[in-house]
Amino acid sequence: MLLLESRPAVASESSAKSGAIVSDMVATPDDQRWVQRSRALFREAQSASGDQTMIREHGMLSLFPPSYQGQVAEHEGSLRERGIPVEVWSAEEIRRRFPELDRVAHPIFGVWTPRDWHVNPTAYAFAVLGMAKTLGLTVKLSYPVATLRVDDREVQLQGPNDTIHAARVLLATGTWTRKLLQTAGMDLPFRPYRTQLASLEFPSGYHLPIVRDMATDMYIVPDGPRNVLVGDGTQLWEHDPDAYRTTGDPEFEQSVAEGVMSLSSYGAQARLRRSWAGLCGATPDRRPLIGPVCDRVWVACGDNGFGIKRGPAIGEFAAEMALGMVPPSSHLSPHRYPNEDFTLRPGQGGSL
Repeated sequence: MLLLESRPAVASESSAKSGAIVSDMVATPDDQRWVQRSRALFREAQSASGDQTMIREHGMLSLFPPSYQGQVAEHEGSLRERGIPVEVWSAEEIRRRFPELDRVAHPIFGVWTPRDWHVNPTAYAFAVLGMAKTLGLTVKLSYPVATLRVDDREVQLQGPNDTIHAARVLLATGTWTRKLLQTAGMDLPFRPYRTQLASLEFPSGYHLPIVRDMATDMYIVPDGPRNVLVGDGTQLWEHDPDAYRTTGDPEFEQSVAEGVMSLSSYGAQARLRRSWAGLCGATPDRRPLIGPVCDRVWVACGDNGFGIKRGPAIGEFAAEMALGMVPPSSHLSPHRYPNEDFTLRPGQGGSL
């Protein structure tokens, strides 16, 4: 098997810019299975690489107003049925457990899921690549594919200086998937949109879990003893993956500062280190597109803003499907919607 990677290294685009939260707070049976399988694959990669920093088990606190109580009760019940630890805390309990969240006040509540993680997606990708090479995978880095041509006999991939001929191709090309397919006269119901993330420094350190504000979709992720990552800065209109702003907007940086200070008075001490932006792939129903576009070309795309938590399992599933080990799933088919415009919705919010 051959892996073609357009960049000099794997995971050097939007995957590396992710908040990288792995949480069981997902709604559908598919996602529940994928998150569980992804957890096992993350653990396997961590064990194989010996990189103990790959997974950080901070736990997650999801803040919500009273209007979300019905949804939260449903998901709390689902978590308990699956044997996953979960607690619902009042604002007073939140402040007691995490005094730095001193501005969280009644009537806000919090869902505490102590086994939720932050992972290092770049470390994971390098570990998996190393494992795959030992099994015979060939890798071509810095090999962007300009066009695809598909006929009854093969797929032709036009690279920088030559053409590669393949019997079957699985495109795991993220937000470039639609553009690449269009060079072969094919299309997908798929639209890239932009999200943003900032790194803040707390000079005196801090003690926080992963925090998610369910009403605004802002999240805070611990990133070492003094730094946190804060997102999401989502812009729900289509962006070109070859021509979008990769640094954070001033308006986003201001909103990050205000968002952190709305939860903690300690936020006034925080300093902006830098900010950046990446793209997510949207689909009409916020479900991924996995399966054949034609007899020789398969796709796995459409993370809808929460690809890291289920990405390893989806990659495994897509590979098995493309190899004929498991049958295609109609509810994930790339052809289940027409190739028409559709309304973009925030993906992370789709987990609840």
